[in-house]
Amino acid sequence: MKKYILITLLLIAHQGFAQIKGESATMQLNISQPYVRGLPPNLYVKLQFVDDNGNGLLEAEENARLILAITNNGSGPAQGLQVGLKSNVYDPDLSITLPRIIRRIEPNETKEVEVLISAGFNIKSHEHKMQIDITENFGYDLDPANLIVNTFQYVPAKIVFSGMEIFDQGDGTAAKFADGLLQAGERIKAKIVIQNIGQNVAFNTYYSVKTTDDNIFLENNYGTLGDVKVGETKEILVTISPNNRVKTVGNLPVFLSLTEAKTFGNLNNHQLPLALEKKVQKPQVLTVKADLEKIQKQVARIEYKSEKFSFNKSNIKNIEAVPLSKTKRPNALGIIIGIENYADLPKAPYASNDADIIEKYFVNALGMDKSNVLKYSNEDTKGFFFRTTFDPDNGLLSRKIEKGVTELFVYYSGHGVPDKNGDEVYLFPQDGKMDFLSEQGYSLNKFYDALSKLGAKNVTIILDACFSGASRQSESISASNLTGTKALGIKVKQTTSRPWENDPTFRVLSSSSGEETSLGFDPSQSGLYTYFLCAGLQGEADSNKDRKITVEEMQEYLNKNVNELAKKMSGKSQTPVFYGAPGMILTEY
Repeated sequence: MKKYILITLLLIAHQGFAQIKGESATMQLNISQPYVRGLPPNLYVKLQFVDDNGNGLLEAEENARLILAITNNGSGPAQGLQVGLKSNVYDPDLSITLPRIIRRIEPNETKEVEVLISAGFNIKSHEHKMQIDITENFGYDLDPANLIVNTFQYVPAKIVFSGMEIFDQGDGTAAKFADGLLQAGERIKAKIVIQNIGQNVAFNTYYSVKTTDDNIFLENNYGTLGDVKVGETKEILVTISPNNRVKTVGNLPVFLSLTEAKTFGNLNNHQLPLALEKKVQKPQVLTVKADLEKIQKQVARIEYKSEKFSFNKSNIKNIEAVPLSKTKRPNALGIIIGIENYADLPKAPYASNDADIIEKYFVNALGMDKSNVLKYSNEDTKGFFFRTTFDPDNGLLSRKIEKGVTELFVYYSGHGVPDKNGDEVYLFPQDGKMDFLSEQGYSLNKFYDALSKLGAKNVTIILDACFSGASRQSESISASNLTGTKALGIKVKQTTSRPWENDPTFRVLSSSSGEETSLGFDPSQSGLYTYFLCAGLQGEADSNKDRKITVEEMQEYLNKNVNELAKKMSGKSQTPVFYGAPGMILTEY
């Protein structure tokens, strides 16, 4: 019997496996094929970084995946591929789990593997440069690349007592004097206000109110508050009744405790400022926002020299792929301006590409006829371009618009330039000279006024430009000072006469407030605002999922996403601005 089994194994070994059958199970013995040298492979890799919350950072107790799609474009098979990932910084709470060896990738075949990266609770904040090595058994290795990931240590919640109010009238109360004070022998309801002033959510928060005096009776003094967000307040309603034997001078021995899941933000036995016949501390609520400026601001990225690597973050949408919508605007006219290369000013990065992308969205998403979309870039915008285009009496648009019929959409990407006093801001031609700003520039107020006088059925203006005096910056491009003043961030003054703001047919969507900088976004080679505008038109802004995107939905989406990512990129806010009548449907898909 033993000889028979041995012979059977030898006979079928060349097939790569052996089976031994028993009464209750089948055991497979893997016998791998040896590697055989042949024609060389030619490997290419697409990389993708995916973290749990999609913000490009690896935070405490978060997992992430580095996904590698390895393609063999060579003539022979790739054999025995191993993926390595090692950080230049040691942190015991950073865990890297590598995939198994890829035995074989045939020519024109792609195989996908994942590296699991996990951060423990005690992870430290640091920028990790993780070297990616992909080796092949016969030495057809890829050049190393680096994954740059910022880890972010846990920042605790902090729950505090904010104040309280006494209610001695109403259901469940019994007062000697309805004076808003607490007397012995009364039964009152106390509203206790708490707030999370820390930098993290207080999860599963539990409260208790206790006393060390048997003559003070408490009801409804235990319970749960759920999660308390950063800056959020919550109220606790407790019934308190001291009998006539209470003789405490000063604050009564009544104590509030708050416990959250992580326990770092707890409040332990806080004595309430509650005394007989004395007013209580009214609630005082602080303005608290998550302070993302303390973290490493770069999101995950890849550094590589070989053209055989490519990288996309998981949460970056391809805005070049414009979906067709159901919307049709046969009577719409689109004007698109993208000025990137100025003669006398620093570049406005990606403005030309902005114009190219928006042209597609005007046609495919907003439903305009391509023949009615006019695009102007760089050399097209010299001299008196703005005046000859927008002048309500003699400009190009005055001849193209049919009053009360034409829907007008205007998009502008480029520099917005304030004068040195911040009295006025200007759209600026490609060949304009800063010394002649007021003569050659086209003031924003004049621009709005001209558009409102054209008599279009409605006007929608989209501006991806800032008016702070700084040029557009990105993670790879530094800002420049446009105005020559010592400080950037001019707060532009508003004129008193702005009739278009009350025009129900007039809408403006702008990328930032007056003193902020509008950023560029390297992954999409566009303005950050334009990136999210396009992503929103792809359906991301459809908050109620009715397959229609209104201006209100778009503004809500832009506000949240532009500001959130701007803070991570630069540590500063970029707050999109909208004014105009609500209800307009931008696109239906």
